Amino acid sequence: MAGNDLDLQSIDLLYPSMFIKPPEGDEIDTREICSGLDFLGDDSDPVLTNTYVSDAGTDGQAYSYSKIANNVVNAKFALHFSDYYDYKMKKHELARFFMQKGLYRIRTDAEPGIVKFVRAGNFTIETPQMTTFKEFTIPFENPSGVKWSMAYSDQLMEYDQDLWQYGMNLPNGQDLQYHFINQHEFDVYNASDIDIDPRQKYPLQINVTGFHGKFDMINQTTGDEIVYTDSLDPSDVLTFDNLSVYKNGEVSNGSTNLAWIRLKRGWNHFKVYGYDKLDITFHFRFVYLN
Repeated sequence: MAGNDLDLQSIDLLYPSMFIKPPEGDEIDTREICSGLDFLGDDSDPVLTNTYVSDAGTDGQAYSYSKIANNVVNAKFALHFSDYYDYKMKKHELARFFMQKGLYRIRTDAEPGIVKFVRAGNFTIETPQMTTFKEFTIPFENPSGVKWSMAYSDQLMEYDQDLWQYGMNLPNGQDLQYHFINQHEFDVYNASDIDIDPRQKYPLQINVTGFHGKFDMINQTTGDEIVYTDSLDPSDVLTFDNLSVYKNGEVSNGSTNLAWIRLKRGWNHFKVYGYDKLDITFHFRFVYLN
């Protein structure tokens, strides 16, 4: 998403805080949307949908597949105002901010390194009666049904870069690598709660440069092997982007074995065949369950 991110180290986090990046604009603390707005907390639950099929003449149903379904992130707020007229003005400010079309990116001080990409659902702030504050809930619709690491894997190469948090399944005290130079066997760590599989819309981009000849790489943990059959020059940039392949920015699926790479949870052992020089980067977000 376009726009700048907040430096949370410069923010007073004595109270629950939500940081939101609208479809257009920079990330802000929700307290900046209008005066008197306090974030009270958010919650969501994972949704797993199981599908079964029936066969004529047999009892019961047979399992077919499971999928993670979209869910809702309920964010609770309190709005403080001086009188009815102040309430009406602030309600309009909230509507103007939250009724934008497009995806918002949200995170909280409880999970500063984990984000959710959501759309604001309909919400109601009841008309005040003899009070100067109202609590209300915004149901954020989360179409992916999961949470994502704020940073990409290749931004997490150093353990002290302050782009991670506890609860992200990262090995304690280890500086993980996602950029490999002239290494033909290496390990890639997937800190997600689930497997990274481009078929399931969990993006994975692998960038290769400096290689000469046919490129052939296998994830020995999953058995997935990707092959680029045309000869590469060291100046070429080969990109495996989810289910497609690009050479120097041009689609080149016809020169491949039409395969893709998955990353199992935890460690994945890779081997690149040949002995040519190599510069390879794995670029993806970690995926977490709500």
